[in-house]
Amino acid sequence: MKWILVSFAALLWLVAPSGHAGDFESASQSWTQPTALFISRNEVFPPTLMMTTHRIPDFQINNRESENHGYKHKGKAMLRSFLIPGAGERYVGKKNLGKAFLITEVTLWIGYFAFREYANWVRQDALAYAATHAGAQTSGKPSQFFVDIGNFSNVHEYNDAQQRMRQFDKLYKTNDYFWDWENNADRRKFKNMRVSSDRAKHRAVFMLGGIFANHIISAIDAVWQTYRYNRKIDRQTNATAQLNFKCVIHADGIALKVEKLF
Repeated sequence: MKWILVSFAALLWLVAPSGHAGDFESASQSWTQPTALFISRNEVFPPTLMMTTHRIPDFQINNRESENHGYKHKGKAMLRSFLIPGAGERYVGKKNLGKAFLITEVTLWIGYFAFREYANWVRQDALAYAATHAGAQTSGKPSQFFVDIGNFSNVHEYNDAQQRMRQFDKLYKTNDYFWDWENNADRRKFKNMRVSSDRAKHRAVFMLGGIFANHIISAIDAVWQTYRYNRKIDRQTNATAQLNFKCVIHADGIALKVEKLF
């Protein structure tokens, strides 16, 4: 019986791979156990598999918006501010700045209408004053006519001055362009009213220029504010922690690796 056991143990030793089955004594002491227990772990997981790492795609968790990541469009901001000053600034969250541009816009429009109405009102008063105190026919007359009646006492004085300067093409027909001031005080008063009307008209034009400039400045500022807004998002995104999940398969099992990135 002893020789049978020795022969069987020797057979198992020959069948087992070299360097992995253990010594003869180990085989003889474990003859009652299944043969599979003597198979090395390397037979199941070859060394090449143990050295191989499998990685699943990374999953990143951050606070960026799914739709365009929360970025604002510079063209939209510029167009909004060009149409309504301050709208582009409000588009990127600059409400106070947008309010300032809007208040400026409203103020300029109020100034424009105020100066325009004042100019027309003073002009009508001046024409009525000239008709009353100089007998002037103001209907359908050019602007230069009202300048002349404020500088000369009557039409004859004006024509004499033009003849002396040989500017015959500027002579007035006395019937159609007649005026004759009662005194110089009335003439000077009319002249001051006419100058005041012209100044108000020029200021109304200046208000229009300010309105146009406000639109342009607001549009340019909206582009700049959008750039700053998007840049802030970039900084916040880069500073946001990211979680990377990695699945690693090796001989000992499967490992889940979590990396926190900043």
